[in-house]
Amino acid sequence: MKNNGWLRFFFLLVLVQALSIGRSLIWPELIGQNLPWPASPLNARFVAALYWMGAISALLSMVARRYAGVRISLIEIGVITGGLLLLTLPHHGAFTPETFPYRWLILYMIDPLVVGLILWRTRSRDPAPAARNPLATLFIVYAATLVLVGIVLLVAPALAAQLWPWTLPPILGQVYSVFFLTFALGGWLAAREPGWEGVWIYVAANLIMLLLIVAVSLIHADRFKAGLETWIWYGFCLAGVLVFVGALIWRPRRLATSGAIS
Repeated sequence: MKNNGWLRFFFLLVLVQALSIGRSLIWPELIGQNLPWPASPLNARFVAALYWMGAISALLSMVARRYAGVRISLIEIGVITGGLLLLTLPHHGAFTPETFPYRWLILYMIDPLVVGLILWRTRSRDPAPAARNPLATLFIVYAATLVLVGIVLLVAPALAAQLWPWTLPPILGQVYSVFFLTFALGGWLAAREPGWEGVWIYVAANLIMLLLIVAVSLIHADRFKAGLETWIWYGFCLAGVLVFVGALIWRPRRLATSGAIS
């Protein structure tokens, strides 16, 4: 099944949404125009780096030739936006009429509904495969690490804040958990994609995100705690960069799907 025009248009809209927060990578003071909660410059730039993962995924999905290449990106968009919506709703009482995030809630109600409709319409024309990718071990280890961190951030945000390498408000820790758990789901889905076509966008987007996170961490190195948590942070980020760079260089040749990028 080809990646058609209306699907490319949807990814264009997602790209615009992601860039509206992604711009905080350069101008962290603008984060308050989109994010419902206040964030320090370091946290603002970190949020922006996470959104750049979505922006790169959407951009690459616009140029992908077949639906198989954008399936993981599509699912991640639906899970992230739906997850952030569910995270925001219990906190609605903390907002005033002037600060209530109407645009945030409206967009994050529409996006998962649209994704669900797309997945339902394509379920029989291009069903998701269930085979082992040559890079499956990489994806599973990456996903398992993100799941562990994401669960702690979600269910024990106060504990996570103590273990985090910089000052982290609990609500932002839960925001991060939505992204980490979604990226972990993406890794699990990537492990089940038999060829390179279904995973190359995931690999490229994660690599760029990790590079941005390393850059943000270095810019704000003075805000990091002097302890083991900081060494673990840099170690994981750099290991992820090396692994995804290696994946892009290797580009598995034993593809099980026709029309995949070689």
